[in-house]
Amino acid sequence: MTAVDAIRLWVHALMMYLFWGAGVIAVSMLFTYGAPRLVAALTDILRTRPARPAPESSPSIVRRQVVQQDHDRIKDEYGRLCIDLFRGAELAILDDFTVPEAVALIQALAEANDAAEANDDPAYEKAVLHLAKAWRHAQALTESAEPCTVVYRALAPVSPSTSPGAELAWRRPHPPIPRERGTCR
Repeated sequence: MTAVDAIRLWVHALMMYLFWGAGVIAVSMLFTYGAPRLVAALTDILRTRPARPAPESSPSIVRRQVVQQDHDRIKDEYGRLCIDLFRGAELAILDDFTVPEAVALIQALAEANDAAEANDDPAYEKAVLHLAKAWRHAQALTESAEPCTVVYRALAPVSPSTSPGAELAWRRPHPPIPRERGTCR
């Protein structure tokens, strides 16, 4: 046996020990970490489950769920309008409490929220129907208003001394500023 053959046998034996050692470590890790999961999965599969009650499908419960969905939909749409930076003109109309539609919308939102907490189904349904009507009117108002009118309405100062037909001071053309004549001193 030559030295090269001896080195080959030694490397082969070392490789076999390493592979067997790695295999033993892998199997022990599998049993250490995988066995509890396997046992948990088997017990979950074999566990008897309690019978689930049938979902309640009485007409009153289904009706309440539909009313809640409508209420949530309108609240979500109004919330998205309030946080949308590009719909500031529409929000300016709905924030102006001199507009009857905006006041009706806020009152309808409050009534619907109060009726939802009271658990009075007929009153809740009536309040949500009123809210839906107020929301449609508010949307129609925001779609029909011109953006420049909205900005002027939002920026206009409220002054009881100004007659309705008078032009506001900040919208009147101002005389030109006279230019200074002469040289700097």
